[in-house]
Amino acid sequence: MTTAGAGSFDPAAYDAWFQTPVGRLTDQLEHEAVRALLPEPSGVALDLSCGTGNYALDLAERGWQAIGIDLAPVMLAAARRKAAARRSSAYFVAGDAGALPIREHSIRLVTFVLGLEFMAEPLRALREVRRVLRPAGGTAIVAILAPSGAWTRWRRLKRRLVDSGWRRARFRSEATIRHAAETAGLWLTGRRAAVYYVPTPGPVRWLEWWERTAARRFPALATFVALRFEPVPPRQESPQVARCRGATGGDAGPGAGPPSH
Repeated sequence: MTTAGAGSFDPAAYDAWFQTPVGRLTDQLEHEAVRALLPEPSGVALDLSCGTGNYALDLAERGWQAIGIDLAPVMLAAARRKAAARRSSAYFVAGDAGALPIREHSIRLVTFVLGLEFMAEPLRALREVRRVLRPAGGTAIVAILAPSGAWTRWRRLKRRLVDSGWRRARFRSEATIRHAAETAGLWLTGRRAAVYYVPTPGPVRWLEWWERTAARRFPALATFVALRFEPVPPRQESPQVARCRGATGGDAGPGAGPPSH
């Protein structure tokens, strides 16, 4: 998923946005942020809230055994058509991010790009991420829309005026997500930020210039924030985290997954 949109979107309109000049630039910047955090391809990669398959397809092209999971049949159908057209090895299945149909400790990489915004309880999904990741060598990359980001502020205003798939989204701070991840047994090992602009008309080169300038001078304007986490070995957990995990029933827990993005 990307900053293009989420929620109940028509797959064709969703993908068409990426063909616009602003869409192509935004998609490029977001993918670069995620790719900078990726480990070397090795094993199975699980892309949660995969939508029409943008990230799962990219992972497959980079050598991962990619599996995309989403709740929306129309988005999964679009993802499968794209995979067939590209002769991609990416595989797409229906599933709930809060109750993954995956055995524990079996996944090398989990990507979860702009899906937590649509979950009432993100901790449930993060516990599932922790459950399915390999204890040694597992990596999770979670991307969010920062509440202070320029585009997020613009989106909040826009959704008051026009109907949008983002109307139901909850924009949680990076600190909130990091705390939830720590409670789930994941520790932060990397961070990248991107998309410092709002979608404005005019030449894309001005947005490219502003992206470079704002990244140096106005880092708080970043909208897209990608965070890399790794499982915390139980012996390294703080007593506080151990108590939180024990009080909530351990790593895994059912819950309603995010709608497609």
